[in-house]
Amino acid sequence: MRTTSDWPIVVGIDGSPEASSALRWAVRQAEREGCSLWLVNAVHEIVPIAPMWPLLTSDTLVDVGHELLEEARTTVDELSHARVDARVQASLGPAVDVLTAAGEHARLVVLGHRSPALVERIFTGSTTFGVAERASCPVVSVPRDADRSPERRRVVAAVDGTPGSAHVLAHAFAAAEQRGARLEVVHCWRLDPFYSYLIDEWSVQEEWRRHTSELVDRMVRTAAAPHPDISFETWLEYADVADTLVTHSKDADVLVVGRHGQGTRGSALVASLLGSVTRAVLHHARCPVEVVPAPRPSATPSGTTEDEPARVPEPIDT
Repeated sequence: MRTTSDWPIVVGIDGSPEASSALRWAVRQAEREGCSLWLVNAVHEIVPIAPMWPLLTSDTLVDVGHELLEEARTTVDELSHARVDARVQASLGPAVDVLTAAGEHARLVVLGHRSPALVERIFTGSTTFGVAERASCPVVSVPRDADRSPERRRVVAAVDGTPGSAHVLAHAFAAAEQRGARLEVVHCWRLDPFYSYLIDEWSVQEEWRRHTSELVDRMVRTAAAPHPDISFETWLEYADVADTLVTHSKDADVLVVGRHGQGTRGSALVASLLGSVTRAVLHHARCPVEVVPAPRPSATPSGTTEDEPARVPEPIDT
């Protein structure tokens, strides 16, 4: 029976420079984890209207997808010296749906992140946000050219003190161990400016620090116990959360953040799971960002288990 330890890293391939950066990052991660890559191209059934599109048939779009995937597989062989296996799949459907479905069979989904203009987002949406909101496995967003930066051996984890923080810390300590890196755990909070006019903000800050210090310290030490060789430090900052995390992302190898909820393809509520802070960090972080959902359930509503995930959409070729 296939277990999660056998699952690959999924990489979204679309021919963009951002996807190329994500692919290079994923190759290095696959070498660390000793796993394979699954390169996925989504061929959308609906394309924008423009003078050139009537000249392009669906078969042409499929052919382009296959070419992109084969080029990506060649890149994997070159970068890893053929040490990392890669399989390819072109699937018909919206990119978010295709990649979210693939994530149900993966340990990680890696995507290149671009920040398009507002008008473009209105019509196309964001694949990175959509997959990060809905995937049942962690999703890594790789900024353009982030893969070319030298490793700093520094991992940052953002925790909010909720029970889900333990899962985030487990991923962060594992990431630090893989890289031989030190870990910085960041917890920050600030009272809404509206309330600062009504109460003594200094007293609130002191009370927050006393209460939070013990809670976060206990969580971190529990997560650190299985990783005795990893050095770590904890930062408690009374400051804007998104700005603070973006600042800490500078010169980091990866920033690990949590996402409430496990995510599923069929839920109409999952879009609310990616908060404003996570969206801001994905937009502005200076390093790859790993969004970690709540742990996978032992059984899904359909009755499948972790070892028998739901079915991925069929590829368009045989």
